[in-house]
Amino acid sequence: MTGLDLAYIRGQRGSILIMVLWVIALLTMIAGYFSMEARLRGNMGYSAWNLLRSRIEVESILNLASLYVAPVDQKENEDKDQFLVADGSRYKVDIDGRQVEFRLEDERGKVDINKVSQEVLEKILDVVLQDQGKDTATHLTDAIMDWRDNDDDRRPGGAEKDYYQSLSPAYKPSNSKFLLLEQLLLVKGMDPRIFWGPLDWEGPGSKKEGPIWKGGIQDLFTVYNQKGIVLKAAAPAPLLEILDEKDLSDAGGKGIMRLRTCLYQGCYQIFWEIEKQQNHFFKLLHWQQISRFD
Repeated sequence: MTGLDLAYIRGQRGSILIMVLWVIALLTMIAGYFSMEARLRGNMGYSAWNLLRSRIEVESILNLASLYVAPVDQKENEDKDQFLVADGSRYKVDIDGRQVEFRLEDERGKVDINKVSQEVLEKILDVVLQDQGKDTATHLTDAIMDWRDNDDDRRPGGAEKDYYQSLSPAYKPSNSKFLLLEQLLLVKGMDPRIFWGPLDWEGPGSKKEGPIWKGGIQDLFTVYNQKGIVLKAAAPAPLLEILDEKDLSDAGGKGIMRLRTCLYQGCYQIFWEIEKQQNHFFKLLHWQQISRFD
């Protein structure tokens, strides 16, 4: 065999080796792709299963709450081991061997953002945002009122369509009432940390160590208090101190409720009311995944 033949054979062997390496690399890539796809499908299935479990468990809590919730004006007379009171109290329920915590609030204990006057709105914001800067409350009040009114006349610290159109992405103010409280997050100057909290409020002349209330704007305002007057028995501590007696009510009954709970990978808030029709425990108004709350 000549040297030329040997070189040819070695060349062929080298080509075969390269081809084998390419095939191995290709098979490795295919195996990796299918392995990644299997993991993705597994994660998607796990997330979908958790969402389904969350939905079922929250509905179970809603059924429980609708049966055992007591009017907030009677909370001093109710046994809290037997009844639930929608005044922001925390409760725990055992579900499948796990302790699930939830909170109940009567939305009549909050100020309706669509009915509040500019004077009262600024008064509330000025008290709870005192650590956020001197003019924060004034500017935020102007921006909220500009968003809510139906004209294009800008207040000194507010904003109208030209401001929101200059943002990226651009959008327009509704120039009408807020349909969801979360629309406040679109208003000029509304920081998510202000909206969700926690803001610390110590109260006037408080001598206690630490704040006596922690929350956010979303704990003080609502779009579900149709009567506008704040129910005293369900109001958070800052509103009881800030509002005048004429803005508070001793009315009873049960209004629209907010339930908040954290399950698996997310936290939820659900607005609902007692259903008047037979064979229904509650009427669901709005279901939303939210930031984790304290």
